[in-house]
Amino acid sequence: MEARRLTSASLDVLYDRPLRIYYSALMKLPKKSEIAKELRKDWNWEVRSGLPEFWERYEGVLQVDGEVKSVIFSNDGRMIAACTYREIRVWGIEGLKELCRLRPSGGVSCIALSSDGKSVVAGLGKGGIQMWEVETKNERMLDVGIPGEITCIGFVGNDQEIIYGAQMSIGRYSLKSSQRLTDVKMRLTGECLSFSRDGRKALWDRRMGLWKTAACINAETGKVITMLEFSRNRVLSAALSRDGKKVASILYDYTIRIYNVQSGIEEAKLIGHQDTVTSVAFSGDNRQIVSCSNDNTVRIWRVSDGKEGEMRLEGHSTISVAYSDDGRRVVSGGRDGKVRIWSVEPGLEERQPSVNQRSVTCLALSSDGQRVFYAHKYGRRIRIRNVGNGIEERPLIVGRDHTNTIAISNSGNRLATAVGNELLVYDTTERSIFKTRRAHDDLILSVAFSPDGQKVATGSFNKTIRIWNVVKRRSHWMIRLEPHLEPQPEPKLELMLKLELKGHGDGVWSLAFSPDGLKLVSGSSDNTIRIWNLQTRSHMITLEGHTHTVLSVTFSLDNQKVVSGSHDKTVRVWNFKKGEEEQKQIYNSSVWSVAFSSNSSKIACGCSDGTIHVWDLEGGEVTILQGHADAVLSVAFSPDNRKVVSGSHDTTVRLWDLEAGREERRIAGHTESVLVVTFRGGDYVLSASYDNTYRTWSVQTGKQRAIQDVFDGGVRSIALSSDNRSVVVRLEDSTIRILDVETGDEKILKGHTDAVKSVAFSCNNEKILSVSSGKIARIWNLETRKEEARLFLNDSLEAATFSPNPKIVALLASDRTLWFWNIETGKREKKSQLPNLYTSITFISDTRLVVRSRNAIRIWNVETGREDENVPGTANLPILARDGWIYSPSNPNMRCWLPYEDISTMVSNASCIVFGVDLGDVVIVRLIQRT
Repeated sequence: MEARRLTSASLDVLYDRPLRIYYSALMKLPKKSEIAKELRKDWNWEVRSGLPEFWERYEGVLQVDGEVKSVIFSNDGRMIAACTYREIRVWGIEGLKELCRLRPSGGVSCIALSSDGKSVVAGLGKGGIQMWEVETKNERMLDVGIPGEITCIGFVGNDQEIIYGAQMSIGRYSLKSSQRLTDVKMRLTGECLSFSRDGRKALWDRRMGLWKTAACINAETGKVITMLEFSRNRVLSAALSRDGKKVASILYDYTIRIYNVQSGIEEAKLIGHQDTVTSVAFSGDNRQIVSCSNDNTVRIWRVSDGKEGEMRLEGHSTISVAYSDDGRRVVSGGRDGKVRIWSVEPGLEERQPSVNQRSVTCLALSSDGQRVFYAHKYGRRIRIRNVGNGIEERPLIVGRDHTNTIAISNSGNRLATAVGNELLVYDTTERSIFKTRRAHDDLILSVAFSPDGQKVATGSFNKTIRIWNVVKRRSHWMIRLEPHLEPQPEPKLELMLKLELKGHGDGVWSLAFSPDGLKLVSGSSDNTIRIWNLQTRSHMITLEGHTHTVLSVTFSLDNQKVVSGSHDKTVRVWNFKKGEEEQKQIYNSSVWSVAFSSNSSKIACGCSDGTIHVWDLEGGEVTILQGHADAVLSVAFSPDNRKVVSGSHDTTVRLWDLEAGREERRIAGHTESVLVVTFRGGDYVLSASYDNTYRTWSVQTGKQRAIQDVFDGGVRSIALSSDNRSVVVRLEDSTIRILDVETGDEKILKGHTDAVKSVAFSCNNEKILSVSSGKIARIWNLETRKEEARLFLNDSLEAATFSPNPKIVALLASDRTLWFWNIETGKREKKSQLPNLYTSITFISDTRLVVRSRNAIRIWNVETGREDENVPGTANLPILARDGWIYSPSNPNMRCWLPYEDISTMVSNASCIVFGVDLGDVVIVRLIQRT
């Protein structure tokens, strides 16, 4: 089985490559593969990181020529067929052997297999039906008298009849008598989309193209059984269940709706895909649906409640899917011409996705080749990995004060965050964002949403509280790329200042609205808690008793109590109407977060020592939950009060079973501290983090269901000093930051007015060269942090670097010109013209550079103005050739092929190549000199 999977995963190149490809493909074997241990040990290359633990769920990958229009199973599940516009192929599941390859006489619009898989039939785009015997390839044309495109086709009547649908008609054809049995002319405009398994019902699109209504009709008489009125959102396509009782419709809002054919009522709404859904299909027992989308996922859903199942198949750009009758397999066809067979049997181990699913944006190798430094898209954490063993070391955090605080609305559809004194609100459904330039005159310490999500409260270091109305306006028209769609007004969030509250004597660290949205509670560094009436815009009462900063406050859901947690290590329960403290608990560390249960009988408290205390207010019992390695920043109860979710500085989210008093599940995925966690119903947990992501997790499995990059920012490039003691980074903004690798101390260089594109150290580590989005390069003195010189070009700059002579710098312009400047004289000394545009340049000698693009590494000779294929004296620098091979110039026969796709960035030194891929992995490929 493993050998078959290995061959399938590398099928593209195994067809016409030498045996060396097979050895190269061994690098891609999962860590726990049985054959990996034996076969890897004799090869000259090895992968130190970025390998999966287990095989993907797909059993095989098949290649066809062109985009796959449709995929189907035979009824017995032993065969699959796929078609492109010009070709049909049939394979046996056992061994994935190709049984036949067919060339129709016209363009193919739909296909069907007989129940035993012995025959295949195709509906043609020009009209007509063509049929073949799979074993003999004998073909026959079926005269059905349809001049236009056949839109739907299938076998019925023990495979003795063909049922077909087209524009304005539905018919049956007898294979035994070679005659049309029925030919129903439809009065409804539109076309046939789908048949039930027995061929008695058909789903009819009432209009050509985009539509909002459909009809379930009797396929034998053409009479309407039920009219289905879809939602206001337009429908892309739909499918009828095999028993004809349900309809699954695909909408342009990325959702799938399930309708009851008999009543016409919507029964379920399937939410989860992040882009347009391209195909749906029912399972053989009609209890599940498989769907595929432009978000590169194949998802399986339960028809009964519309919930997504535990298995999600990722990484394949699909436009067609099918379910086997026995429910054991799913087949998908993609735009890349690949047909994949997935095993969806329960109990199989599956490959876990990368912890960070955002692409690696930048890489840097230390001069001794022992460590690699890298960062993910939008991330502000520089990760360090040991090249020898692939183990990750302590990271460096850039700009620790970037995000101050985060809040999630009760619906889970909006996030608010504070960056300095700016307030940003993000709508996850509309994917729109708005921010205020100066929400306060000082740092924002706390944010909170009202229960309806229409207001945001902000508390600042300047002692004030401000209330903002979140208004969604359709202020302008957006131009859509799809010409057949009507333009729609783009929703835009606006924040309007409604109210400012003053009274605290120090910064406001915590805020919460009452459940009815009419009151606000605030906690401050002045050690007090204040209750505000938002209707009268006045201060109601001050609660005093804490002896240190109040870090967290919240109302009980019955609106009768307030609970507060403080740096003074206490949790206090207040009757705010009387202004009295009712109960108090003293802990061993500061209390960062508090939450009431829905029945107001329990309080969960997250502490700075990583513990969670669940306090029963009636019995006085306290349950201590231990597991976090750092402060617990957020806690929340499940709707049934049987579970607690927590988010921590240790970057994890954890689920706790209160009845058992233990950790139920540890959820890893965030790369920075988790500031906010909450339940969304009983099935999902939402979390938001300093890593600028908002994630949805399954309570049952702990698997990530969705991730959204919310706010711009993060490290865009990294450069190391030659002594490996300092790292300079550029961010999305116009600042440059220098970090001490050992201590993490940070220095900031300010001066650029545009986003910085590239940074580099001089060889003596005394200067830094930076390039912005404009036409200016700047030279900085590292000791004084002052700008020393500016270099101007006539074209925009892509990259820059120092030569081994610290007086000379190289600048790469967007017109592919490589300029060399003397920074002491300020004059250009010479230039060279590159054949292609590269994004990174690095000197390896006075006359040679390494130039890199997204997926290529080259050696460029400055004197000859040409690329060097084999360069003596470059310390055997591995080269990534144009055809995807890595080789060592000193030994061209020592080659390996990279079995990876979607490379986002790459670096190399004398013994290895390190590259990041779009799914977030960092892969270290080492050259081993074996005797």
